[in-house]
Parts: sequence; C-alpha cells; structure tokens
Amino acid sequence: MLLALAGCGPRAVAPTRPLTIAHFSAPQSLDPHRHDEALTHSILGHFYDGLTGFDGEARIRPALAQSWENPDDLTWRFHIRPGVVFHDGRPLEAADVVASLERARSLQQGMAAGYLVEVAQVRALDPHTVEIVTRRPYPILLNKLAFVAIVPRDAPVKIERPIGTGPYQFVSYQSGVGMDLEAFPRRWRAPDIEPRVRMLFVPDSAERLAKLLSGEADVATDLSVADVARVNEAPCCTVRSRSGLGVAYLQLRTSQHPFDDLRVRRAISLALDREALVRRVLGGQGSPAGQMVPPQVFGYAPDISPPARDLAQARQLLAAAGFKDGLDLEIEFRPGPDLSELQTELAEAGIRCRLVPRPWSELYPRLLAGQVTGYYGGWQCPTGDASDLLDQKVHSKGAEGYGASNFNGYSNPRLDRLIEQSAATLDMTERRRTLESAMHVLSDDLGLIPLMVMANVYGVRRDLEWQPRSDHRVCAWEMRRRGS
Repeated sequence: MLLALAGCGPRAVAPTRPLTIAHFSAPQSLDPHRHDEALTHSILGHFYDGLTGFDGEARIRPALAQSWENPDDLTWRFHIRPGVVFHDGRPLEAADVVASLERARSLQQGMAAGYLVEVAQVRALDPHTVEIVTRRPYPILLNKLAFVAIVPRDAPVKIERPIGTGPYQFVSYQSGVGMDLEAFPRRWRAPDIEPRVRMLFVPDSAERLAKLLSGEADVATDLSVADVARVNEAPCCTVRSRSGLGVAYLQLRTSQHPFDDLRVRRAISLALDREALVRRVLGGQGSPAGQMVPPQVFGYAPDISPPARDLAQARQLLAAAGFKDGLDLEIEFRPGPDLSELQTELAEAGIRCRLVPRPWSELYPRLLAGQVTGYYGGWQCPTGDASDLLDQKVHSKGAEGYGASNFNGYSNPRLDRLIEQSAATLDMTERRRTLESAMHVLSDDLGLIPLMVMANVYGVRRDLEWQPRSDHRVCAWEMRRRGS
C-alpha cells in the first residue's frame, strides 16, 4: 500500500489492458429478472436494455422502444427500435418484449415483478409494436420499464450466460473474482466505447484502493472515509463524487419482538446524532436525513426534518417498553463504513449494539431470507421517484409484486393504501401530495429509520474521462481513457 501511494504505480500494459472497474461485490445473479439490487442492476446494464432507460441525470429516455403513445388512460403502445439484434445475432421483435415482461411478472423467486405491479396485459400487435394495458392509470410506467431487461423469447428458466442487446457482450465469469466483457460490434447505442472491460469483485476496501493506486483498476467504487484521504494524496488518481438519490438507514425486523414495538424503534432513532454520523461515518460527504428519500426525489416531504437527538426520551421509551436495563441489538452491514460512532451513540442510551460486518455476497442472501434482525445499509431511488422505495421496500409483501424487497416484515395497511393510490393518480400535484402523505406515515411509524443522505464517492485514475451518475450506476460505455 505504501509503495502504491508513494509511486502511484504505472500501468503494466496500458495500451492493451481492459478498462477495469473494482466493485465491492459480484452481481447477485446473471439473470436480470432474479434480482432487484443496485450493484447487479449496474453490472447487468452492460448486457441488457429495457424498453426505456435513464440518462446520468435520472431523466427518462427511449431505449428499445424508440417511441410510444397512449390511446387511452390504461393503454400504452410501444414501437420497437428497428435494426436491434441480440448478442447471438437474432433480431429483436415484439415477441421478445412480451416474453420478457411476462417472464418478469411470473418467474418463481423472481424480483422484477414489483416494477410491473399495475400491468394487466401485454401483447404484440405486430412484430414491432407492443401494447401494455394497466389495471389503473399508471403514469410512472415508463420509469418502471427501465428496470425490466429484455431477453430472447426462448430464454431458459435460469439465465446463466447473459444474452441481451446491450453495448457489451459477455465473455467470461470467475465466481467471486471478476467478469470480462467486450464491445458488441452490432450494438445500437454507444458508438465509441472501450473495446474490453474487466469487472473485479473486491469486498475489501483497502484492496480496491490498492488496485486503483497501482494502476490495476481505473475506477474503485464505494470509497471509505480513509480511502478518500489517501486518493487525494496520490498524483495518479482523483476522487469524484456525486450527490446521490439514496439514504443510509437502519432496518429492524419489525415483525418480531422487540422491534414490533414502536417505542423501541423511536428510542433507537432518538439515540442517534445524525450530524455526528455524517461527519464520522460519511466523512462529511452527505447530510442528516429525516425521511427515506432525499430532497431531489419526487415525493420528498419538505416539512419532515431530521429528529434531534434526545437521550432522556430514548431511555424513557425503552423503560416504558420493558427495557429499563437497556436493550441488546445486533446490526449487520457490508464492510467499509466505520460504524463505531453509531455504536457509541446507541450505548449512551443503554442500547448495547454488536456490529457484525459481512461480505455482501453473504449478507444479501440473508436479507432475502429474512434472517437479519438489524441491518445498516442504503436505499436508492434510481428513477428519482419515491415509488422506488414505497412500492418495493415499504409496501407489505404480497400479491402483484408489491413489497418484493421488503425484507423486515414491515406492514402498515394505511401506508399500503396511500402507495397504491399514488400509483393510480394522473394529476402530478395530487400525486405529490399523496406521496408526501405516505412519507409522513412511514416517518411516524419508523418502518425504516433514516440516518443520512449519501453521496456516491469513487476513486478514479486521472487519465479516465468519466462523470458519476445520480443513480449510482457505473457504466463502462460512458468512460474513455485518454490515448486509448
């Protein structure tokens, strides 16, 4: 590490080395309909496209659908972009789109159905036109379709080798180590891209930093506070950050004792000094949060402020809930952030917190299985709309795909009704009010405990031309190395 910092090592084979990105984990699946996890969306986005997509400023854009119209409030007609082919050479047709959407809606143990909760019917009108009918007016369908990858109509039950229409095609995969990609010669977008890309999966933050400083990686994601200082000292590299669309939060298993008691959840929230957490956990790269979406997300309620720390009230609430001698709490988290400040603050309220770091490859399956009692993590609203949180993470898990990422057993029927009402509201002013009402219910109930609005922070080689996106995706097709 010291040698890397001192010399900022040269690239071993700069002209021929693939563009290399060091991530904190491997993707959770190579099947785009079997996950709903931010890093996996980022990686698989190199192989797959949706009917729509987002640019780096979270603005909706045409993708495989070059245009669309609404014959009525429930009907959407999408016109497929001509000349698009899959990586195996087959032309994209409406039948592939229909099969993909139906697969996403019905796949056993799939995670994409939540993006299609209001879809009633999908059919091909001709080889290049797809019609989607919704149960109710659904103004944010375009946003949701960006997260549903289009795959060939004969895709297997479990996709293990990605075949899509994206700018890169799959070359090889070493489980837990890395993945190789190459530019697809017949790609329909991103005409000028790096010909080869290597994704490295490096859970240890210090090791990601070392690979960046030695020249083995061009980008290192998810820098720690200590990493930022070291990169700033290195002449070869720089720190690039972007105010994101995510919030760091605590998730407690509200379906089990004692976290089914609102008094306990409030005590934990009031024990925390969010200003201090921003300074010491995020290194000042963020701001205190009083709700589960940041201000730039549609549905943010401006009259909800971060709660002030109140240790006396926290202790009173614990005592009233039957924990006058304090409470034991275990928090699992992905290695990287220093959560000692969080542990100290909770201890001052009588909450004895045991911190359990786990690699994301181990922690995420535990979350899916409902095996985690307490969790520290972050949630992004990649479309810039609060429904990304409310539909997937907060709505009760149940039919029609709602609550697909609700891992803590949280359920509030009043909140469910507001979420479903917002989805069917065409008037944007009224929809905003409904979403803000939902944010108030969630904040009062503390189904999740918001802590901090996060910034996305990366270490980048100075010869790389690239600007971070607001949705935290790291897209190789948006990068260029000078002289390559």
